Amino acid sequence: MRRVMRSLHRSVGIVVFLFVILLSVTGILLNHTTELKLDKRFVSSPWLLSHYGLDTVQADAVFLLEKRVISQFGDQLFVDATPVTNLYRPLLGGIVLDEIYVLATDDALILLNPDGEFIERMSGESGVPPMIQNIGLFHGDPVLQTREGMWRSDFLLEEWESISLQGVGWSVQEPMPESVEKQLATYFHGFGVSIEQVILDIHNGRIISKFGVWVLDLIAVLMIVLSISGFWLWFRRR
Repeated sequence: MRRVMRSLHRSVGIVVFLFVILLSVTGILLNHTTELKLDKRFVSSPWLLSHYGLDTVQADAVFLLEKRVISQFGDQLFVDATPVTNLYRPLLGGIVLDEIYVLATDDALILLNPDGEFIERMSGESGVPPMIQNIGLFHGDPVLQTREGMWRSDFLLEEWESISLQGVGWSVQEPMPESVEKQLATYFHGFGVSIEQVILDIHNGRIISKFGVWVLDLIAVLMIVLSISGFWLWFRRR
């Protein structure tokens, strides 16, 4: 019995020893976060960014209009990697009309200047047909597809006529260009994960998500076993 207890004590001791070393080192580093500037240094390892969910950004809609990337993230409208305005309805499409970007939601048209800056929002009060489904061009004229049919206007977008056309170049979604995706990832997630955050998550076990809590519980149980076995061996020796 004594031999079994000694073997158990030795094995558990090695595991607990490694954990205590890890806990001590990370604890010391966390105590000197300011001096070491750990909160201002970032890790950009692909695996680590993926682990924290910071490797990609998922747009709700993406449209490529000439040299601009128009995208929607939640309630924000972006031109390339710059937020332009709030957009509380889904972005359905966009066209370029006389150097003006005309974007469509189901209830309005959003106008942006050539630099991607917000100009105005045109809705039903401005004569825009309701229940928009898509926007396109027909021989340079803007065309709207709505639930009540097709409508065409001129570059002023002030008057719309009901019409039936074939061969309209409808706006379609496109994949997000990689270069813009990286800029957007920086906008949403910063420069990566701070070293302080990584060390803190190692220290408290969160680095392995929900399993970290169970690992800490297991270590606590092993420390109890180590204490009991150590006391038993001491008592037997006495």
